[in-house]
Amino acid sequence: MKKEFSIAIVGAGEEEFRILKNSLESASFEATLSITRQDESSYTKGGDTDLTVYCQAKDASDPAHVPVFVNKTLFITSCYDKNIALAAFKKGASHILYRPLHRSEILIGIRNLLFFSRKYWKANLTDAAILSFLGEIANRGITVIEPVPSPFKPTGHFYPEVLEITGELEDEEAYLGALAEKGFFSRKLRNRVRLCTLCESYQINYREVCPVCSSIDIVKGQMVHHFECGHIDSLESFKQGTDLVCPKCEKILRHIGIDYEKPSDYFKCANCHSIVPEPSVELQCLVCGLICSPEKTMEKNIYAYELTEFAWEALRSGKISGVDLGSILYDHHTNLYNRQYFEIELNRELIRMKRYRSEFTLVMARIEKIDEIRSDYPDKVAWYVNSIFTTLSKDLRELDTTCVWEANTLGIILAGTNLDGAKIVIQRIHDHITSLEYLYDIRQPEVSFSVIAGDPSHGSTEQITGLAMDDLADA
Repeated sequence: MKKEFSIAIVGAGEEEFRILKNSLESASFEATLSITRQDESSYTKGGDTDLTVYCQAKDASDPAHVPVFVNKTLFITSCYDKNIALAAFKKGASHILYRPLHRSEILIGIRNLLFFSRKYWKANLTDAAILSFLGEIANRGITVIEPVPSPFKPTGHFYPEVLEITGELEDEEAYLGALAEKGFFSRKLRNRVRLCTLCESYQINYREVCPVCSSIDIVKGQMVHHFECGHIDSLESFKQGTDLVCPKCEKILRHIGIDYEKPSDYFKCANCHSIVPEPSVELQCLVCGLICSPEKTMEKNIYAYELTEFAWEALRSGKISGVDLGSILYDHHTNLYNRQYFEIELNRELIRMKRYRSEFTLVMARIEKIDEIRSDYPDKVAWYVNSIFTTLSKDLRELDTTCVWEANTLGIILAGTNLDGAKIVIQRIHDHITSLEYLYDIRQPEVSFSVIAGDPSHGSTEQITGLAMDDLADA
């Protein structure tokens, strides 16, 4: 199917419009681009375009003059003020470019925005299109589609085999995810990236700052402890020429371990002169300029996709029959759903919550001291874990979903349950676990819980499960 994208260029002068149009028309996109020019008055009424290129007036410098963007928008400005960039992203811009424009920047920005369009991969989810795609994958001898790192892709990864089959502008990651939800692929975690919560870019910089004034001008130094008088100060305070002399008692320090020790490093701020044992870490987005703490970033999982037996059966029979995903994605060894089905159900709960204001709670339950049990009782660790997992899940309702999230961690979705209700369920589970006295000969079971109530601010399954696992890590 030939791809057709409509692009509206808004607010550009004749020369700028010519440069943008010529740059796009000279690109080797595997698509037809319909490029039109609009003024701002027509843009504010909205329009049915795949992408808007909004050219801000060259003398504009007030963030208040940035409009609310009604379509997927590439924002072009001459103002390098970070407040302009922040305002643009907060008002719906998808990408930002600064004048003077370079053709390479224009093409990368345009390609990546169209690359993430869902307009066409949805059309490729018909039975015939799916069978054709699966057939191409199988004919190439591919059983697992692996992600490949690339700094030019929106999430820093892409799937080259999929791009070769479906075309350059496909959002192949979303396409594979849609096929996985239909049961044709199982997902295997390969990487995890952090994204800016404002513009969803992975191009973020982590830097150490002073915890008092947030200055980046901090210097690492060494502390010295003089045993005799007990004075502790920086190494620089003790230096006098080639000797170390205590600034308090004025005695020369000759032998480390006898006269003095170096107990720890310190960090000194050149701005406010504070001395702290550890600096703080902050995140700076190199795209939109947002500055925040690392825990406020968005976690994105990067998966490999493996063909399932259902996919092979579809290829053998040449047709896609009705399928119960639950039966495909059920792990009969643990009597629990597997992680892929769990993520599908979690995504459904997020959609139901946002559309119908329904409640749900995600619970992660981790068995503690599993490494010690594995070391002391290697032949019984599987039985020990399965006994606890069975107890954790046996009294849950039919609408609740459980899976083995990690080797020692059980995931539970409590449908229609708020935080207070979840705490009651956890207390009941805890009571059941403490009653498993037959496990005490190995170790009295210890289970830690994290509980996250579904909230409209949770943008993805990766975000809410990331929060739950972070809570467990802090437990």
